[in-house]
Amino acid sequence: MKLLYDASLLGIGYRNRAISGLIRAAENLLFSFMRVDGVSISLCSSLSFEVWQNCQTYRKQNANISRLDFVRQEVARNQIYQKISVLTNKADKLNLKHYGFIKRLLRRVFETNFIPVLISDLDKIDIYHSPYHEIPKIIKQVQHIKQFLTVHDIIPILHPEWFGPRKNLTVSDFDKEFNLLKALKSLDRITWIICPSYSTKDNLCDYLHNKIDIQKIFVIPWAASALFYPCQDSQIITLMRQKYGIPEGPYILSLSTLEPRKNIDHVIRCFAQLVEQESLPDLSLVLAGSLGWNYEPIFHEIAKFNKLRNRIIFTEYVADADMAPLYSDALAFVYPSFYEGFGLPPLEAMQCGTPVITSNTSSLPEVVGDAGIMLDPFDRDGLCQSILAIYNDAALQKELSTKSTEQAQRFSWERCAQQTVAAYRKALASNPHH
Repeated sequence: MKLLYDASLLGIGYRNRAISGLIRAAENLLFSFMRVDGVSISLCSSLSFEVWQNCQTYRKQNANISRLDFVRQEVARNQIYQKISVLTNKADKLNLKHYGFIKRLLRRVFETNFIPVLISDLDKIDIYHSPYHEIPKIIKQVQHIKQFLTVHDIIPILHPEWFGPRKNLTVSDFDKEFNLLKALKSLDRITWIICPSYSTKDNLCDYLHNKIDIQKIFVIPWAASALFYPCQDSQIITLMRQKYGIPEGPYILSLSTLEPRKNIDHVIRCFAQLVEQESLPDLSLVLAGSLGWNYEPIFHEIAKFNKLRNRIIFTEYVADADMAPLYSDALAFVYPSFYEGFGLPPLEAMQCGTPVITSNTSSLPEVVGDAGIMLDPFDRDGLCQSILAIYNDAALQKELSTKSTEQAQRFSWERCAQQTVAAYRKALASNPHH
């Protein structure tokens, strides 16, 4: 089986130096494919010359996939683009006037109708899989190729208010290349679809029920990466606390992009109420993650509680090596998100053996099961009581920690890759030529 896998997400992650749940999923799935027998993998980038170049750099620097082939894209324009890119990069460093305009003009000229792969290289491809972006037109022109698209969620369509006033619905974490509507428009009844949760599948079927074939949708859950494990090394934990300015004593952890959908201001209000009412002198709140859209209300909320400013810590970006100790040392992980297509952070916390308190909405019950505490995301008293119960009861904390670890073991990237390859085989079996 010859698989052509779109690595655009990985190139954008490399370019932006940002690792999101989407990028972790695309990367871990690709790594796991390498360990599945009978699958020959080639890579491509469907978006632009710029992203294609970043994909190439990412591949060369990553030992896991450095030996994989990148299929050829259109040659002439790419060679010209690469030569001009060297000049524009020099212009950027020299701060030359009008550089920004020139760069935008070049992008428009060269990226319009970008051809990600030569049609002559598609003869031997059996499967094309995009882990996020729209399926290219050139792929759709080749009838024997089975087209797969992963639809992680359709939250910008269900709740555009969480993504700001934009002309197009785009994923807030990245730039305009991540256009959900484009991806959904590329779906049709011959497209095979993978969703990470039944919640996302149900949303997608409700939205596109006449356009897609429900029998061609597979629900294949994500997993947490090996970066997340129960860290019990006191020295590593102490260094992590010092690095991010976390004071002594227990802390509640919340990790996400700081934006309205994640409901962080609710966490702050509950934390402040709990500390004040119960007189908890040693409890802190750690908010990890980068700034997203409309994060100002979060800081306005903190400003209301001046006495607690030293006990509400913003770490911003957290290095991969620090993730396991950060999760593992937390008293509990609190994630009252309004809506998730899968909900990777609670699973990462559970894999570290951390008690989880999260919302009872969307896909989160599928991930957490009965291993954590699930609440209405608006339930202020419920969240306060849940945190207090864990704070006061070491036995409850241990019980939830054990359940978390057991629940996390139900998910693995190896299983995800195997189930995905099984979906490929089912698609190929539907065609008499295969």
